[in-house]
Amino acid sequence: MNKQQKIKHWQGIFEQQKSSGLAIIQFCRDNNINASTFYVWRKRLSDETIRVKKQQVIPFVIHEQAFTHPSIIKLITPNGYQIDFESTLANQTLAKLLSVL
Repeated sequence: MNKQQKIKHWQGIFEQQKSSGLAIIQFCRDNNINASTFYVWRKRLSDETIRVKKQQVIPFVIHEQAFTHPSIIKLITPNGYQIDFESTLANQTLAKLLSVL
């Protein structure tokens, strides 16, 4: 398993733990995961996320443009998060949405 595959694997585990509603220790017991390994990967990925956030600045400019047919605009972040919205979304609403990313 290469580094990207390991990262995706552990991100999936973290999402499963959150959605399970279980405490980390209980989740790890139920899923035969070493709790120490869980915590090491959680720290490793949070440290990496902090580094990425500090290093990347992506300019985003909103231009006024009339669309003749509504369409879907898709944004995909470097972390793999995806946001879909209609092209008819008001610029102010889009700016608010992007400001929280």
